Amino acid sequence: MTKTHKIIGVLRSLTVAYVITGIMLIILAFAMYKLGLSEGQVNFFITLVYILTSAIGGIVAGKIMKEKKYMWGLLIGFLYVTVICIASLVVTKNTNIISTHGISTILLCLLGGTLGGMIS
Repeated sequence: MTKTHKIIGVLRSLTVAYVITGIMLIILAFAMYKLGLSEGQVNFFITLVYILTSAIGGIVAGKIMKEKKYMWGLLIGFLYVTVICIASLVVTKNTNIISTHGISTILLCLLGGTLGGMIS
C-alpha cells in the first residue's frame, strides 16, 4: 500500500466521520428544539455522537487499510478529536477543553476510533 493510498484512506475516513457528525448534530438540534432537552442531556448526546462517529471513522479506516486496523482506528480517533478541539478553541477562544469532561471526551474518541478499527 502506497503512502498516497494511506493518506487518501485517512482523509476518506475522516470525511465519513465528519459528514455523519454533521447529520447527527442536526438531528440533535432538532430534538433539542422539539423536546426541550437540558444542557446535561445535550452534552451527553454530543459526546455520544463524537464517540460513535470516531468509531465509524475507525471502521472505515480499518476496511480501507486492511492491516494494523486498531492503529489506524486510533489515528482516526486522534485526528477526529484534534480537529474538533482546534475548531472549538478557534470559535470559543476558551481553553475549557482541558477539563475533566474535555479530557474524558478525548479519551473516549480515541477509544471509539480504536474499537472501530478493531471490529472492521
